[in-house]
Amino acid sequence: MQETYARLLGLSESAFAAVRNWQAFLFTSARNVTLDRIRKSRVVSYDALAEIETLHVLDQQPSADEALNARQELALLAEAIASLPDRCREVLTLRKLYGLPQREIALRLGISESTVEKHVAYGVRLCAEQMFAQRSGQGTRLDGAPTTRRKGLFDERK
Repeated sequence: MQETYARLLGLSESAFAAVRNWQAFLFTSARNVTLDRIRKSRVVSYDALAEIETLHVLDQQPSADEALNARQELALLAEAIASLPDRCREVLTLRKLYGLPQREIALRLGISESTVEKHVAYGVRLCAEQMFAQRSGQGTRLDGAPTTRRKGLFDERK
């Protein structure tokens, strides 16, 4: 609006006298100012390109509290993995940390692929339950059941 008003004030006397319809002139001037701004916004000046290197870039590093939180969660996960039965921990580590395919794990450990799947599922579930219980300070799982380890297929026989 200010640019349109400035253009009206900058009219010469002959141009001022030539205007027959002020409303149409005002709207046409405003439209032209808008079009000029659009055209100029598409052009990047060389000065702006030269100043890009001097601009401060956002720091992508995590804040101190985010880094501390990540370390604490990693410690919780390590503790949860360490508490798994030996074979389950071994399978889960090979699958999730080293990214080995199920078939290779099965061949390496001399077990079936189905057993590998079961060990991974069981290990992930136990780790999630333990981390949730420790983080929330409660002894319950997400579904409200108490966090107790069931004896069964994956418990080590001693």
